[in-house]
Amino acid sequence: MGEVAVVYKINPELDKKDGIKTKLTEIGAKEIQEEDVGFGITMLKVVFVMEDKPNCMEDLEKKIEAVEGINSIQIEGTTLL
Repeated sequence: MGEVAVVYKINPELDKKDGIKTKLTEIGAKEIQEEDVGFGITMLKVVFVMEDKPNCMEDLEKKIEAVEGINSIQIEGTTLL
């Protein structure tokens, strides 16, 4: 099996953004970018690369949702590597 790159848009609580970035890196984030939405709101665009196997994305989403301070997550895109 190959690898999959998944890009998530994550809406963090403003005062916990740095801690969230640290936790996402610990989970396996390969790249984290801040994207200004407007009105002081910043989304995190996070890239994960993982092995293409059943339930890998569901398991990753559970880990992301367990991080304290995340308001919402959304998949922006996926691609095979």
